[in-house]
Amino acid sequence: MKYTNIVIGIIIKKNKIYITKARKKKYVLDLWEFPGGKVKENENLTYSLKRELSEEVGLKILRFRFFRCIKYFYKKIKLYFFLITRWKGRIYSKEGYLYKWIFLDDLKYFNFPSPNSHIIHDLQKMIFFK
Repeated sequence: MKYTNIVIGIIIKKNKIYITKARKKKYVLDLWEFPGGKVKENENLTYSLKRELSEEVGLKILRFRFFRCIKYFYKKIKLYFFLITRWKGRIYSKEGYLYKWIFLDDLKYFNFPSPNSHIIHDLQKMIFFK
């Protein structure tokens, strides 16, 4: 079974996280999300993450680490989440989407796609946010 691989960057600055307003898609309407996108054929995850975040928010990633992978059998997708803690450049929405820097505790006030609920829960347990 072939999956569509998607890389997602959780950009962390002090005790805040960068979120963007989701694109309107068939299965995602008026939701917030972390920036990222599809892994192209013959791309590795690292290259794809750096390319997607450069395209979407204009940054060059300097420090990141793998966080979680969530597999959705019914949609045939794998979501690879990475924590990004150091970068070069000024972060902004190159594609014109609404964006915000929010405190981790405030994530509960924003609507995210359902796969992100597991990620948000895991983020809230992390020590560096306490």
